[in-house]
Amino acid sequence: MLLRYCVLYDCLMELKEITSTFKKPLEKIFSILGEELQHTFSNRLLEYQTEEYKRNYFSKTLLHRSEPKCLTEFYQPLFIKKFAEQTHPEKRISTSSTKKLLNKWNCITLIGNAGSGKSTIIKYLYTNCFKEQFKIPIKIELRYLNEFDGSISEYIYDQIFHFHKIGFSERIIDRLLSSDSFAFFLDGYDELNSNIKAKTTKDIDSFVQKFPNNKYVITSRPYTSIDLLPLFSNFEVCDLDENEIAAFVKKQIPIEEIELAEKIIKSINKSENRSYRSFLSNPLLLSMFILTFQSFSDIPQKRSEFYDQVFDTLFSIHDSISKLAFVRERLSGLAKDQFEEILQLFSFLSFFEEKFVFSSNYLTDKLEIIKSKKSNIDFNNERLIDDLQVAIGILNKEGLDYTFPHRSLQEYFASLYITKLGPDNKKKLYDKLNREIQSNPTTLLRREHFFLLLVEMDYNNICQYVSIPTVERFLLELQGISNPSSGVIHEYYGKLMLSFHILLDTYKNHPAVHLSIFEEELAYAFFGEGDDVFKVSKEDEKNFYSGERGMEQIELMKKALNNFIVDGANTIKKFRKKLIDDEQSDSEIINLI
Repeated sequence: MLLRYCVLYDCLMELKEITSTFKKPLEKIFSILGEELQHTFSNRLLEYQTEEYKRNYFSKTLLHRSEPKCLTEFYQPLFIKKFAEQTHPEKRISTSSTKKLLNKWNCITLIGNAGSGKSTIIKYLYTNCFKEQFKIPIKIELRYLNEFDGSISEYIYDQIFHFHKIGFSERIIDRLLSSDSFAFFLDGYDELNSNIKAKTTKDIDSFVQKFPNNKYVITSRPYTSIDLLPLFSNFEVCDLDENEIAAFVKKQIPIEEIELAEKIIKSINKSENRSYRSFLSNPLLLSMFILTFQSFSDIPQKRSEFYDQVFDTLFSIHDSISKLAFVRERLSGLAKDQFEEILQLFSFLSFFEEKFVFSSNYLTDKLEIIKSKKSNIDFNNERLIDDLQVAIGILNKEGLDYTFPHRSLQEYFASLYITKLGPDNKKKLYDKLNREIQSNPTTLLRREHFFLLLVEMDYNNICQYVSIPTVERFLLELQGISNPSSGVIHEYYGKLMLSFHILLDTYKNHPAVHLSIFEEELAYAFFGEGDDVFKVSKEDEKNFYSGERGMEQIELMKKALNNFIVDGANTIKKFRKKLIDDEQSDSEIINLI
C-alpha cells in the first residue's frame, strides 16, 4: 500500500512540474509574440498540456480497469527496428528516451500489428517529453479527424491551440510553428476513414514540409502506405523476447501477487507451449493471457480463442486479476449471451461504418436500432452502458466519448456476428464482401485483422464465397495479360500475396502451396495511396526497379506469377477439394448416429 501511495505521489509531483517543464521552450518562442499574446498563449498551452498529460500518464488498461494507473507502473519499454529488416538484437532500437530517439530521426513512422503496443509507445514518448524537458509535445489521435470538417492543420490550429480564438494571425502561427520547439505525435493513421485518408496524407506531408524543424511520429497498422511519406524514416515495433515477456508479466501484477506472476511465467515457458510463443510476444495477447490465466491456464491455439476467453473473464470478474471472487452487480439484468449478442450487433454496425470512437448519441442510436430489430432483447440504455463500462469493463469512456479497450475487440465481435449468421444471410454478406474486394482490393489491407479472424473462425464459408472467387478472378485477369510491365507485375503480385496471406492464410493452412508461389527473400512495397495502393507510378518504377536489386525483385515476382498462372487451376482445385472433404467427413459422422 505504501509503495502504491509513493508511486501516485510521484505522479502528482510530476503533474505540478508541467509549468516549469515548458519554461525553456516557451522562452524560445516568446520573442515572436507581444507581451499580451505571450500570456494568452502560455495559459492555453499549459491548459492543454495539463489535460493531455493526465490523459496519457494515467490510463486504464485491460488488466487495470477499475481506476487509472500511472503509465510507469505498467509500461514495459518496447523496442523498434527499421521497417522490413530481420530482427537482430543489435538492430533493436530502444524507445526509453524520446530525446535520443528524435534527435537521431526527425520524422518517424511507427508500424505495428494489432496489439503490438504502438499507442502505448506514443503515450510513453509523449509523457517522456515532460520528464526530459524535450520540446513542447502535441498529441493528436487521428481518428478524431473523421468527424472534423477541415485539414489536419486547421485541427491543430483551432482544436488544440485555439489560435484563431485567441487572436493569432496566420503570420504569427507560421512563425511559432517554424521555431523547432514542437514534437507532434500522430496516433492511429490506420483509423482514418478511407474517404479522407488520401487527403489527410497529403495534408500531413504538406504540414511537415512547411514546418520541417519540428519532430514528428506517426503510428499505423501495416499496409496503409504511410511508409511512403517522403520525409519519414520507417520503423516497426519489435515482438517481446523471452526476457521481456517475463518482465512484462511481472510489471502487470502487483508485487504482493508475485507467486501468481511466477505461475504465469512458468506456464508460458513450458516446452509444449513454445509453438504459441508468437501469440505471447504481442503485448495485447499477452495481457489477455494474464487476464484469463486463473480461469483458463492453457494457452489458446487460435487468436479468436483469446478474445472468447477475455469476454468470459471480463464477464465473470470485476477489476483485476486478483479479485476473481468478486462479481459486480449488473444493472441491466441481461444474461451473458444477451450481452454478447448486443456487442456483436453493435460492433458489426459500427465496424462497417468505420466508427472507432462512439459519441453518447451514436451509442444510444445504435442500441435503439438493436432493440427494434431484436425483439428477444430489451434493456434500458443507460443501465446497459453502465454495465458495459463498469461491471464488465469492455467499454472505456474518454471524455464524452466511448471506445473499446482495444480496437481488435470490435473486430472480433463483428467477425463473430458474421460466423453466427444463418446460411442464406451469411452468403448474402459474403457476396457483398466479395464485390467490395473486387471493386477495391485495398479492403484487404484496411480490414486485415478482421478478415484473419473470419478465416480462423469460418474458414470453409469465407473460402467458398470470398477467398476462392477472389483468387480465381486474379488468375483469369493474369491469363489475359501478355508481356506485363514491371508495374503490372508488382500490382498483381501484391493482390495475389494479400489474397493468399489474408483470405486463405496459406502460410498456416496450405504451407506447401504458399512456399511454391511466394519468395521469402522478396521485399514488397506499397507505393500508391488510397484505392491505388497496388499501382506503381512511372517514377517509382524507374527508381525502384531500374537497378540490379530492383530487377531481381521483379524477376522473383514474375516467377511467382508465372508459377501461379501455370498451376493456379490445380491450386484452386486443392482449395475446393479441402472444402468438399470437410463436408464429406461431416456427412459420414452424421450417418454414424
